[in-house]
Order: sequence, then structure tokens, then C-alpha cells
Amino acid sequence: MATTEKINVLITSAGRRVSLVKNFQQHSNVFTCDANPELSAACQFSGKFFKVPKVNDKTYLDELFNICKKNNIKIVIPTIDPELLILSKAKRRFKDKGIMVAVSDYKICKTFSLKTNTFEFFTNSHFLTPKIITDLETAQYPLFAKLNNSSLSKGATKVENMEEALILKKKNKNYVFQEYIKAPEFTVDVFINKNGKTVCIVPRKRLEVRCGEVSKGQTVKDKTIIKNIKQLCEMLKGAYGVLTVQVFKKGDDIYFIEINPRFGGGYPLSWLAGADFAKFIIDDYENKTLNYTEDWKDNLIMLRYDAEVLIDGCGI
Repeated sequence: MATTEKINVLITSAGRRVSLVKNFQQHSNVFTCDANPELSAACQFSGKFFKVPKVNDKTYLDELFNICKKNNIKIVIPTIDPELLILSKAKRRFKDKGIMVAVSDYKICKTFSLKTNTFEFFTNSHFLTPKIITDLETAQYPLFAKLNNSSLSKGATKVENMEEALILKKKNKNYVFQEYIKAPEFTVDVFINKNGKTVCIVPRKRLEVRCGEVSKGQTVKDKTIIKNIKQLCEMLKGAYGVLTVQVFKKGDDIYFIEINPRFGGGYPLSWLAGADFAKFIIDDYENKTLNYTEDWKDNLIMLRYDAEVLIDGCGI
């Protein structure tokens, strides 16, 4: 019986994303790249890895493009926020060589790269979202402060009073202050195909967070969250592939916090629950039909832990 040859996929800024590499290896030949691949755990698990400049280096895009051409890469998977704008802007260049960059359009990435733009989108689209507070003197505390362009919750903190808020503002003018919502928080993994159709929605309750990433999570087939996310997706023209949506659920109200158009750190829970986004991406590239599905395990809990990867350090 003839077998279909696996296509080549490149995961960029691979870092610690071992589970993501393993997921794609079920369906493709996986290559990785990183600024320090010798010290990247994910790179040690891939078939081959490449050293590339940092994302903000002016040669980064050309290096990545050349790697793809030389190694017959068909799909590029971005994993960190700083590269989303760069790669979304270059999608046409890669597509002309038969390479799909699995990321939303530039407009989507630009909108959700800043907390203020995200707030405006949710507000203008009539979704509930924590209000941005500009008058720190008359504000009702506590507030929640975060850097306007931060990722992985860097700089995010609860602010108990005006004095703390003013100290943060003096420390960094890029801080944005929002009303504090005390309610369960969910990360929702979403997949949208190249025709703009929503294929899968997996809410994950954040049970415990470490360094901005979920360390303990639980899949929840919450009908209210899923309904709201479907409505959101209808308004995301130009969205493609994986979206990670952060929400609070307060009673029956859903408060939208932010959207990251990439794989989230807690995605392995969705994959292991049965929502295989890696397969969705490859099937979509190969023009296979993708129908909406909720065929994933409800109430599955993930408990993350650190593991070790040992390498010979003589050559580093």
C-alpha cells in the first residue's frame, strides 16, 4: 500500500516547546530554529535545527526564507509575539514559493499586539472587556496593570492603591491600568481555517499559572464561553490558524481580555484532550475539508512539570 510522504514543517523560536514539536511529528517532518538552538530543549527533539538571528535583527527574515527554500519547508509555525507582525507582513513572499506561514493577517496581528488596540476592538465590537482606567486618582481599587505590548504576562500585576499605580507609571509609561475582574480565568484555544471558518474551540480553565504560562489547567465544555467565542470569530476577518483567547467568566458574563494569534503555552492540554491543531494546519494546507468539531475530552486536567534534556556541552 502506498504511503503519503510527510511534508516539512518549521517551528520558529522553538525554545521549550517540546510538546508542540512532538505533536507536529505525528503528522510531518519537523525542523526547528532558534537564536540559541544548542540550548533549546525543543530543538533537541526536532529532526534538524537551525541557528537564526534574533527576531528583531534585520537579517532574520532573509535567513528564515533561505532555510525554508533549502529544506523544502511547506509550513512555518511562529510561536512568539515579536515575530507575528514580521511574519504576517511577509506571508505573500513565502506563499509565492509555496510556503504557508500559519499566522493571521497583519491587521489582526497588529490589532492584538497592543492592549489599548485590543480594548478598542472589544469595545467597538460590543464585547464585555475590563475598562481601561486613565484617572488613577478617582479610580476604584484594586486595578490590574500590564505593559501595553507585553507577552507572557510580563510586568502584569494587581495594584491595590493609587500610590502603587503611580510608582508603576513612573517606572514605565507604557503601563495600562484596567478594572480588576475577580472571576475564574480561561484560556481558549481556537482554530480557524483558510476559509475563515471556525473549526474547533477548547476552553481551558487556568487552575495555576507560573511565569505567565498555565502550569495546571482543565478542559471545560462551557457552552456560554463557546457561544461567545463563535461570535467573536465571526468578527475576526483575516484571522487564520491558531488563536489563544483569554477570558474571565463572571456569572453568565464573559469578559474578553486579550487575543494572541499563535499557539499558547498551555496548548498541549487541548492536543492531548483530542483537539489536534497540528493536524488541522496540515490538513488545511493540503486542502482537506475541516468541519467544526467538539470531539475532545471534557474535564481533562493537565499538571505540568519540568523535565531534563541532557546534551554534550563540549561543542557549545
